[in-house]
Amino acid sequence: MVDLSAGESGKGYRFEIEQAKNGEHFVRFRARNGEIMSRTETYSSKASAKNAIDSLKKNGPKAETVDESLAAKPAAAAKK
Repeated sequence: MVDLSAGESGKGYRFEIEQAKNGEHFVRFRARNGEIMSRTETYSSKASAKNAIDSLKKNGPKAETVDESLAAKPAAAAKK
């Protein structure tokens, strides 16, 4: 975990905590190549952002994967 709001930096796959313009915090998951893979909602406290990271680490590996691009194809094909 890298806390950008505290001036930390990092490389590789990582969770980043950032402070939004309104003072709230959010979490990004960044790939090794620097691409942002996901971003959370904003949280009123940094502690809540850290809890979001813990939840993602705990529950993410068991999460169902839904490919919405496949679900959209039949509807798009029906319009033609």
